Amino acid sequence: MKKPLIVEIICGGLSLLFAYTAFSKLADFEDFKKQLKMQVFPQAIVEALLYLIPGIELSVVILMMIRGSRLIGLGLSVLLMALFTGYIALVLSNYYDHIPCSCGGVLKNLGWKAHLWFNAFFLILSMVGLMFQYQILRGGKMKK
Repeated sequence: MKKPLIVEIICGGLSLLFAYTAFSKLADFEDFKKQLKMQVFPQAIVEALLYLIPGIELSVVILMMIRGSRLIGLGLSVLLMALFTGYIALVLSNYYDHIPCSCGGVLKNLGWKAHLWFNAFFLILSMVGLMFQYQILRGGKMKK
């Protein structure tokens, strides 16, 4: 399978994931707000996160769907998935005083460990997509 096709498939899958999560947050905004307030974040930043998280997720979708901005979209996807996965790893390692509730949408039925594996899979997918897109833009050559 050629790298451009693999990147298309990866971007499509990641776009579906980010679009679903963003729209599920916006569709039940009050529930998202309640869940975010139960997380370990300082309450002062919760209001900003309410709008930033779905906004960034939708921005990533748009960037990945436009070939000229795909590298930026994939880079942001790696960053988001790394942050989300790192947060879950901290929860599982008992870093926080309490274990917050899990997120909404289809993932609300996953436990924290399953959620960690789910996110790790999409983090790796994002990294592969980013690497392949970089190679495509560099003419297929990677510096040694």
